[in-house]
Amino acid sequence: MMDAVAKLEVPPAQAERVLYEKIGNTEWELRETRLDVQQDVALWADNPRLQTTAMEGFSSEADLEEGLRLTPGYDGLRKSIQEIGQMQSIYVQRTTTGKYLVLEGATRVTILRELDRKFTSGKNLGVFRYVQAKVLPQNFGERDVAILLAGIHVRGSGVRDWGRYIEAKFIYETVVGRPGHPPLMNQATLADNMGKSESWVARLKSAYEFALKFVEHVDDEPNPKKLAAEKFSVLEEISKARVIGSQLRDFENTAYDELRKEVFDMVRDDVFKEYRDARFLKEFHDDEDAWSQLKSGEKHVANKLAQQTQDKSSSPKAKISAIPQIVRRAIDRGEDGFDDDDIASLQQTIDLIEDKVHDGVHPYRLALKKATRTLNKASRADVVDLQLSDVTEFREAFDYFNGLIGQHHQAGGTK
Repeated sequence: MMDAVAKLEVPPAQAERVLYEKIGNTEWELRETRLDVQQDVALWADNPRLQTTAMEGFSSEADLEEGLRLTPGYDGLRKSIQEIGQMQSIYVQRTTTGKYLVLEGATRVTILRELDRKFTSGKNLGVFRYVQAKVLPQNFGERDVAILLAGIHVRGSGVRDWGRYIEAKFIYETVVGRPGHPPLMNQATLADNMGKSESWVARLKSAYEFALKFVEHVDDEPNPKKLAAEKFSVLEEISKARVIGSQLRDFENTAYDELRKEVFDMVRDDVFKEYRDARFLKEFHDDEDAWSQLKSGEKHVANKLAQQTQDKSSSPKAKISAIPQIVRRAIDRGEDGFDDDDIASLQQTIDLIEDKVHDGVHPYRLALKKATRTLNKASRADVVDLQLSDVTEFREAFDYFNGLIGQHHQAGGTK
């Protein structure tokens, strides 16, 4: 979270220079200079990092600064800049007013302004007055800005990382557009500039679309967009829940409108303590009692239900019931590593369960019943497929067994 490892001091002779920087697939000629943070620069109201604060727009530079102070990592970065100084240049573009619009680095500018106002005398007087900036050319368009920000805040790390909601909003507005702003690029291009897979981009875009529906549902709240940002991790998890997630995202199908309303009410009522609770939404919905508890609006009740569901799913009984599906999926995928050892292991498991279920019944009696069922289910194809040695071995065993029955069945009192 450190902005620098050494204080950056730019002598007057080095105050401005020309450099070349590759942004996306294009190499740009930039001018690097020092700018007065109080007089020369202006903050960008559309700064993505501000999308989880006031959410409803800003009327002044002071509002923008206050919004940035509320963003994660601000205090740590402020301490770093005060103690060490600025190291990384910000990115700006000159406007028709003559000021430079801060497209990247608004938090650093806000901190420098704050420190400059704080130190009105002493050794720190004027130390924080200037910011090192890279001036983007005038033909650096909105699409290029999106590529620049994607490379810094999604490929980057540490304090410059965006939160999940900001990433999702940025993705949606870049590939879908927003009022007055058409799409800037397709998902594949954005994914490439973000250093992510296209499926990752598509998932976040879909989650943001779902969050927009939540905003419509809670439009009676004081700040519905801010609420959606705060609940975004839960909304994202719900949107990708097994079976029910795709139903909730089927916005054109009115059959799911009531279900979506119920789920959105749950989110607003804080029934999910954390996003992991929403992973069991399908199980909750299949359980009438659990669903009723969620609809009651009891705070964090989903966390309790999730723990109960998890305990059930980790029981030996639940694991055994999942075996056929696991094996079927493996076979469908073409995995052919199964052998007689696997069959023996499963048979041993069956024997143990049968001994438990039929406590007090001799295992041989159970085996005989199983053999009888097998013979009764034999088809013509099964018989044709048998080897002569198999038939001979069976007949010899049956003759031996039949002899034992003749000698001991009545004496043993077998019923």
